[in-house]
Amino acid sequence: MSKSIQFQESTELIRGQEVPIKIVIDLDKPTKVRGIHASFHAAEKTKATYRVTTSNGKETRTETRTATEYHDIVKESFLLFGSKRMGFFARLSDSLKTWFGGGTHEVMEPGPQEFSLNLKIPEDAPASFLGEKCEVFYRLNVQVDLPIRLDWSKNQSLEVGAKQLPQDIAPVHAVFPDESGRSFWDRTFGKNVILNLAIDRDIHSVGETSMAMLTVETPEPLQLTEISADLVGTESVTANGHTDSYGHRYPLQEIDSPNVISEESVHEFDIQIPEIDAPFTHSGKNFAVKWQIEVQLEVPWAKNPIISLPIILIPRGRTFPGS
Repeated sequence: MSKSIQFQESTELIRGQEVPIKIVIDLDKPTKVRGIHASFHAAEKTKATYRVTTSNGKETRTETRTATEYHDIVKESFLLFGSKRMGFFARLSDSLKTWFGGGTHEVMEPGPQEFSLNLKIPEDAPASFLGEKCEVFYRLNVQVDLPIRLDWSKNQSLEVGAKQLPQDIAPVHAVFPDESGRSFWDRTFGKNVILNLAIDRDIHSVGETSMAMLTVETPEPLQLTEISADLVGTESVTANGHTDSYGHRYPLQEIDSPNVISEESVHEFDIQIPEIDAPFTHSGKNFAVKWQIEVQLEVPWAKNPIISLPIILIPRGRTFPGS
């Protein structure tokens, strides 16, 4: 039996609005069908890796496990044709009846037949994306319930675009050490320096260029190997009570600097956000994706001073994907 399930070309959902979805089922000959069912599932999915240690008195074993949690955004079912779904034993009984000319089914004629349904997502639905530890998906499944034969089905991923940016762009500034002071490791193995990092905008779009300035203050000559800037992202998740995270790092550039800084040095440089294969700034019930610009001073034989400045990272077009 030749068969196909096709979805309409446009698969983008609009928040707060009903979006019609067309489905075409094409057969090459008359076919007995109990029903045609569709299910729509939209959810946040998070994964957390954790370790479990067990002992039987003789040996101790440590296993790595992964917890997965779904937080539903929308979950609903549709009957497009025929009868409602049957339980396992009812399906088995109906299949036996079909062998002898009975059973609960209708005959679908050959050729393409069109079905439609309306999907609606909440006004605050997050944008769809795929990360290493978290994702937001919108998935439509269509299943044809066939008596006697194996059912056949098809999944279709639907997209929800980014939201409009809800705030104005503003400059941002960070200081190292911050109000909490220098850590034990900085005091023990690091140089006594003060760093100031300023960027002309808190919202960064892929491909756009922003201006930044770094100042370095030191009470004694500071020898440097280099100063570098990176784009750093973190996916933080919770799944079934377990927490986990995953980091992303993209080198931006080396910053011109002398080999030795005496008292104070000022460094002006540009930041251009590259194309990334990671999710943009995003948040949900069980996950958060955050980004920052990190500047590091490479200091020989000492702990490297690092200053970080949180930013909002967005796709091209100045839209905001977070909820």
